[in-house]
Amino acid sequence: MEKISRNQENFIIMTVIYDEIADQTSSRTNNFRDVNEIITGMTDEGLTFEQHSPFVQNMISLTLNNYGAIVSAFEPHLRNWKWDRLPLLTRAVLLMSYAHFYYVEKIDKRIVINTAVELAKKYIEDKQAKFINAILDEVL
Repeated sequence: MEKISRNQENFIIMTVIYDEIADQTSSRTNNFRDVNEIITGMTDEGLTFEQHSPFVQNMISLTLNNYGAIVSAFEPHLRNWKWDRLPLLTRAVLLMSYAHFYYVEKIDKRIVINTAVELAKKYIEDKQAKFINAILDEVL
């Protein structure tokens, strides 16, 4: 298996988190699937949890396992918004960015925000990228 870039890993993480919160929203449940099951099912090759990079494993595990705490950290900063009203992809980017900064590795806040904004610019409308930039700057 060839090594993938950090940008590709971030895309995978964002996609998995998006899928999980979309499933949670549509089924109206507060439970996510088992993280090992999620990661094993991510690729057609059926790679096991351990065969994915430690970064991908940690980001997905820590984001989903700390979902409630992460949402609680954002809610006071969402003026005129409610978490459940944010677009799902915006939520996924915010969740993974928070987890990256606070749970996975201590890196410069600007790097985390830049990564989030780049993902948002690529996959979400420009207005949401600006929102993500502003809210992460406050929360991180």
